[in-house]
Amino acid sequence: MCRFVEYKPTSLERNYKHDLLTEHDMGVVIDLINPNTYAVDLNASLDLEDEKLLEEDNLGPQDSKRSRHHNKAVPWLKKTEYISTEFNRYGISNDKTETKVGYNVKKLFKEENLYMDRESQINAINKTFEDAQKPIEKHYSKPGVYPLEVLPLFPDFELWKFPFAQVTFDSDPVPISQLEEMSQAMIRGVMDESGEQFVAYFLPTEDTTRKRKRDEEDAVDYVDDDEYDYRMAREYNWNVKNKASRGYEENYFFVFRDGEAYYNELETRVRLSKRRLKPGTQPSKSRLVVRHRPLNETEMKTQEIRMTQLEPPQEEEEVEEEVQEQEEEEGEEKDQSEHEEQEEDEVEKIEEEQKHESEDEEEEEEKQKENEESEEENDAKAKPSSSSSSSSSSSSSSSSSESDKSSSESEVEEEEEAKKRRDEEEIFGSASDSD
Repeated sequence: MCRFVEYKPTSLERNYKHDLLTEHDMGVVIDLINPNTYAVDLNASLDLEDEKLLEEDNLGPQDSKRSRHHNKAVPWLKKTEYISTEFNRYGISNDKTETKVGYNVKKLFKEENLYMDRESQINAINKTFEDAQKPIEKHYSKPGVYPLEVLPLFPDFELWKFPFAQVTFDSDPVPISQLEEMSQAMIRGVMDESGEQFVAYFLPTEDTTRKRKRDEEDAVDYVDDDEYDYRMAREYNWNVKNKASRGYEENYFFVFRDGEAYYNELETRVRLSKRRLKPGTQPSKSRLVVRHRPLNETEMKTQEIRMTQLEPPQEEEEVEEEVQEQEEEEGEEKDQSEHEEQEEDEVEKIEEEQKHESEDEEEEEEKQKENEESEEENDAKAKPSSSSSSSSSSSSSSSSSESDKSSSESEVEEEEEAKKRRDEEEIFGSASDSD
């Protein structure tokens, strides 16, 4: 590749650190001080049992090097009987190595270790509690190692609700002389002007360190409505792994408190490496102002969900019974609420009907009063109206007689006018004829 491509490794390849997950010293104690520790004594002799282990097997004349090679069963390589039969001649071709290995492995297991049914699993779990009650007097595998102190181990019921993260720095973020400030440091994910994300490492100011000491003396986590200032000290690039990451292994840590040991879970691992400043840029002088507040409902719910991890697992039947009970309780509450709503609706309807009835009664009473008043007024007007009616009747009779007379006179006048018109026509007509 070097002949055809000019390859240059990037900073990601140069700075990447591979995880080496090994035991401490890999079980071997190495002395780097005394060079004579591993000197070989030429006059030393092996034990008789060790010499027997180191003896070579006596191979017969028929077991040559060629036959040893062909006698090895290679399961991943296809047999070539159609080319040659030498493989079957020297080796045993009918044996299946896979079945032999599985059979030998199964023979190593005891019946106590094979948890094939539920009872054996329950017995094995109960046995762990019985073994935990036995006193620890020596190491289970290392002879000559005895315990100095034995502490009971429990889950951290007090701090399990908080998620913990392990943060690894490529070097000390601050000098060792600033350990007190380092204990109060904070890290936050931020973004620069170009939109690139990084992790900022903040150290407390002198005022903040005094406030924290005051809170520690008063046995208080923080003071309400009080501000804590921090200044940015370094910038880091980060690599995060959590439970959602592929290939993440669960890790736990121990806490010793009040003569007892507690274990807790590490949900996240963060690896920080120093971030190089771009050419022409100056280090940032950002400040972080922290104001504490109480937890809200969603944060409280997440803590409750985390605490449920410490509760013993329930069987399916118990879970189903609890779900049924909850559904029944919810159904009863719904029925009660619906019944109460129906009663309220009926009460409202009855009150509305009563209101309408009372309004109708009031209207009827008002109408009756109006009728009575109108009747009283009519009675009062009835007496004078009788005399006026008699006079009006006489006047009406006289007016009718007068109208009859006037109509007869008008008819007579019309007849006379018609006669005159006829006479004039006869006269004018005779005159026109004479002309």
